[in-house]
Amino acid sequence: MNNTYEQEIDLKDLIFYIVKRWRQILLIAVILAVVLGGYKLCRGVLNDKQYVDDLQKTYDSDFKSYHLTKDGYERKINTLVQNIDYEENYEKNSVLFQLDPFNKCVAKMNLFIRTEEEYNSINMVDPADSLVKAYSSMLKSKSTIEKASLENSLDISYLRELLNIEADYNGNMISITVTYKDENGAQKILDTILDSIKTSQNEVESNLGIHSIIFMNGETSMIADQKLADFQNERSDKLTQMQKNLEETQLALDELVEPQQPTNESFSGVLKSAIKYGFAGGVFGAFMVAFIFCIIYMMNPRLRSSEEFISRFNTKILGTFSTEVVRKKQSKLDIWINKLEGKEYISKGDVIKRIIAGITIYTEMEKTILLTGTVEPDLLKNIQLEIKAHFPELIFEIGIDMNRNFETLTRLTAVDGVILVEKCGVSKYKDIENELEIICNLNKKIIGSIIL
Repeated sequence: MNNTYEQEIDLKDLIFYIVKRWRQILLIAVILAVVLGGYKLCRGVLNDKQYVDDLQKTYDSDFKSYHLTKDGYERKINTLVQNIDYEENYEKNSVLFQLDPFNKCVAKMNLFIRTEEEYNSINMVDPADSLVKAYSSMLKSKSTIEKASLENSLDISYLRELLNIEADYNGNMISITVTYKDENGAQKILDTILDSIKTSQNEVESNLGIHSIIFMNGETSMIADQKLADFQNERSDKLTQMQKNLEETQLALDELVEPQQPTNESFSGVLKSAIKYGFAGGVFGAFMVAFIFCIIYMMNPRLRSSEEFISRFNTKILGTFSTEVVRKKQSKLDIWINKLEGKEYISKGDVIKRIIAGITIYTEMEKTILLTGTVEPDLLKNIQLEIKAHFPELIFEIGIDMNRNFETLTRLTAVDGVILVEKCGVSKYKDIENELEIICNLNKKIIGSIIL
């Protein structure tokens, strides 16, 4: 038999456990209500200068903190609004952002710079290096970009994103790459850039010497660009995050409450404040005591009810003895709570009858039955006397708690069946688990359990 049990809290049982202790809860709630309400009342009635000064200092500090926080939120909101406007405008107008990264059109051209002057690597620097640098700078200059932007009706900042100019000083090469939506557009921009080189060649020759420019490896193609896809996703995520931050900051600003200037309270105001504090203290006290009882309930190592015994150990209950409560000693609230809980009192005689019926049903050929459990020997003796007369063919023996009495273990090996007798509020879960484990290890039949 597997007695492994994962404890689950019965919410209904927990609620009634707490509600039945309403007197303790009410007492602590009243005490805290009187203490906090009286404290507030005394402070308000006295209303001494120190108290007023403390209120003013607190107000000044809160007022300063409020405006610092408010100004910080407003600055952050303005910054976020500007950044969001910029990002939205960028996504709307940027050609690069609107491109299909997996169907991107690219126009390329390589420029080879060849000089008439002979290059001696020992005595001089390659004269083509200065030419490559000059043309590279000219291609990246503001005037060249502005001219290309006017001829292609594109904003300068968006056009710069479409151009990639790389200089290779070792090979005297300049690589120009233009990205656009379609081949015609990409080629048109590239032609505009190349025209700028042709028109500036005479000026460069007058300053740096005669040379020639060879246009080579020009092509237009469609390619897939994963980096562009990642770039577009990052910009979109950035905009989404800024919009979320704006909403959160605006909400925090809306919820910010300006502190109230302290005033000299009239007795009526003091009394209202004292009542509020008293009510808050009472509610806090009630919740605090209820929480403590909740912890006690969950940490209790002892058996609470026959229902929990069944769910925890999966063992038959032959009978459960309940204590009769004298109604005169109960308040109307206690009576009402008991009705809500649905627990009824069953007389001792009826419980004995149920036990006898259970033994008759669940006992077949057993000759000797051991009554044992973690209760007092006198209780075991009384139960033995109550049921023994109804079963003359059976032998009922008594065994004191087998967890602490080795004689009971010896008797257990010789009996045919076992009836466990446990008591709510006394028997511990661990002891019951040990008893069930020992009985199962000895392959003895558990006829059932009796709960006191």
